[in-house]
Amino acid sequence: MSKFITRCLLFIVLLIIFNLAYFFLLLNFSPGFNKIYTVSKFENKNYELLILGNSMALDGVDASYLSENDIKAYNLAVAGNHISTTVMMLEKYLKKNKTPKTVVVGLSSAVGQSYLNEVPYNNPEVDFFYKPSFWNSITNPPLLNFQWLAIDMLKIVISKEHRNATMVEGQWRTKKVIPDNSVFNSSKKKSIDYTNPYLSKLIMICNDKNINVVLVEMIGSNASRNNFPFIYNVKLADKSKTKIYNLNNYKIGNTIINSKTDWLSSDHLNVHGARKQTAFIYNEILKKQ
Repeated sequence: MSKFITRCLLFIVLLIIFNLAYFFLLLNFSPGFNKIYTVSKFENKNYELLILGNSMALDGVDASYLSENDIKAYNLAVAGNHISTTVMMLEKYLKKNKTPKTVVVGLSSAVGQSYLNEVPYNNPEVDFFYKPSFWNSITNPPLLNFQWLAIDMLKIVISKEHRNATMVEGQWRTKKVIPDNSVFNSSKKKSIDYTNPYLSKLIMICNDKNINVVLVEMIGSNASRNNFPFIYNVKLADKSKTKIYNLNNYKIGNTIINSKTDWLSSDHLNVHGARKQTAFIYNEILKKQ
């Protein structure tokens, strides 16, 4: 019996060691994981502008470009985020940091309704740092909770482009180029539903704090674009109306982005495309408000 107990204890110790080792590997070599840990610890930051959203905003909005143009900015967007998680992150930020003047929300209807999905879903990475739970860490340890990040770690090992990618002011930046060879279909109508209650809540939070909210539809690949105008008004869940700036208009997207040089992957911009998209947001939206 004593040997059995000894082996069980040894197994538990090894399990703890492997999970701790995996956690520290992620913290040191997974830029996205490290970013979420870093922003969860923000205190007394004084950014004038925050960028919120999911991976399209994470890759596609260059906060350092805005800072270079006298708008101190940080990109708080997180890959895989639902807007409910974005709201929670914004609330936490506002409790411990200076109130920004402007919030830019990068919407991603180009890839469907995932960000504004009517059914909220959690982001395990964000929950781990923003809602720490000892019991959850035991029942769902890092090797299980973040197993998909092992693929990202492997990419860093075998791919020079991934190793050279950086996180700058919260923006994921890479020079990798995968051309967009998709074709725009003008007959394909895409309705967009903006009645997610968390979008209304985000706007309400900002209004209460006198924060200017800018809702921007991020540029998608040719096949993901639409014919909606650059500016249009939409109805929210609380029956109020708000303005959308639509960079995903087919013609506008073509004036901003080079389909051969500016894409990282389908619907996600590389560092060159992100800078162009951010310059358009700065010149055609922020400067004119």
